[in-house]
Amino acid sequence: MNPVIDRLDELPPLPRRTPNPRRSEGYLLLLVTAVLLANAVIGNSGLFATARVSREQAQLQEALETLRTENRRLHRHVQALSSERHLLEDVARRELGMIRPGERLFVVRSRPSPANPQPLNPDPRSLPVD
Repeated sequence: MNPVIDRLDELPPLPRRTPNPRRSEGYLLLLVTAVLLANAVIGNSGLFATARVSREQAQLQEALETLRTENRRLHRHVQALSSERHLLEDVARRELGMIRPGERLFVVRSRPSPANPQPLNPDPRSLPVD
């Protein structure tokens, strides 16, 4: 046989390295901490999601306040229309085109302009000479 191989058999076996339990526990603890930290920042109820929900809530609160203001304005308008007859009549005339009994309605329409408009006072120099 080969003398080199024979000498390898004579050498004592290499010691096996056993994992240090404390080192494995440290890696596991680091991994769990990293996962929990990532979940706290990125997860469904994490820091980013909480900030996004907070912004959406502020926008919805602002929209709600705008709608409440509009609702109060419309409520005051309805109260004014129901308490004062002349306001109701004014709205009926202006928006609905209503008239009182006995009144006459005149519709004034403008004429469409002709294709070749003739000036009312033509320039005497532009008139044809006979």
